[in-house]
Amino acid sequence: MRPRGVFRRVVLPLVVIGAIAAAIWWLESRGGDELSPTGERYGPVELPAALRTAGLDVGTEEGRLAPDFLLGTLDGGEMSLSALRGQPVVLNFWASWCAPCRKEMPQFVAAYERFRKDGLVVVAVNMQEGKSIARPFADEFGMKFPIPIDVDGEVGDEYRLLGLPMTYFIDREGVIRSVFTGPLQERRTDTDVRGAIEQSDLEQRIAQILGAGPR
Repeated sequence: MRPRGVFRRVVLPLVVIGAIAAAIWWLESRGGDELSPTGERYGPVELPAALRTAGLDVGTEEGRLAPDFLLGTLDGGEMSLSALRGQPVVLNFWASWCAPCRKEMPQFVAAYERFRKDGLVVVAVNMQEGKSIARPFADEFGMKFPIPIDVDGEVGDEYRLLGLPMTYFIDREGVIRSVFTGPLQERRTDTDVRGAIEQSDLEQRIAQILGAGPR
């Protein structure tokens, strides 16, 4: 067998297989080495013992303490969910390619402007897109609330996302009061003679978490 034939039939396929394996390894591990300035790895983190409530487990179901996480943010900072304890939180998971996310985002922007004086915080977690993609989306919709970037999707896995968008409503005690999968509907005008405006799903759920008093 000629040397050139050996290269084409044996060496080249091995090189291609090696390159593919390296690419898969890089894609799977690309977010794992991201560290905060303090050296803590970004992603899900243990909820501090001081913030645990007796009788309540940490989990993603209603009535449980929301899992904590630490992520870098679009503005170059970082945030943990537990740092917001004492404030009602709307935790939304989204991506720019998600048409329903685009449709519902103006509602979150409007709700934040309306209820921020009451302590409401909207946390919009971008799923695995990075700053260069998330920033134009945020600028387009005027998103002035925290936008963490879940680079490797581990926080999304922790919250057992069933799809995008998905939203968790967390009260001042850190307890998940409701979970909504899919796009939240805009409010509708009532047809009765009073001409009242019906609260949207978003407004109803925000009212629920605003009602819980501080620790």
